[in-house]
Amino acid sequence: MTSGSESLLAARQMSAVDVATTLGEVGSRGTDGVERAALTAALLSSFTPADASLIRELTRREIVAVRDADSGCGDVLLACCWLLFMLGHLEDAALVWSAKTVNFDAHCYIDSVFLIPQGAEATAEFARSEGLSDLVDWVGGEWMRDTKDAGQMWRSGSFFAPVPPASASVAELSTWIRQ
Repeated sequence: MTSGSESLLAARQMSAVDVATTLGEVGSRGTDGVERAALTAALLSSFTPADASLIRELTRREIVAVRDADSGCGDVLLACCWLLFMLGHLEDAALVWSAKTVNFDAHCYIDSVFLIPQGAEATAEFARSEGLSDLVDWVGGEWMRDTKDAGQMWRSGSFFAPVPPASASVAELSTWIRQ
């Protein structure tokens, strides 16, 4: 039986193209959902900055899966957005915005603080440069009053505790993150 850490190690050794091929076509309704969930759960316990492209690919695939299923958001997509927030790359705000706006449930469930890993002004400037006027408007909205406390709470990682070890089986990791 494959463990999450074995899957994660294999994914870390692949190029972004190989990861995409391994996970299947974007939007396919194959069995890649279990592996995406397990990889995401494994990343929660052992992600590094070098995992950024893998996390982005998992996020893109989970956005498509949530959109295709037309049901809710789920902890896998939330975890992917949290991982992007924790990595702190400003350009990932556009991907988190795509996740947040995939449907009503995702809009409510994915915390807006994930859009501002380097602060509201930096995200607004980035969004303006990318022509993302809806993101600019959202970042300037009323919710911005208490982002410091929210950011600290999410950075603590307590929402996802206790994550199983990355060495847990793929099935165990998938089950844990989807509960």
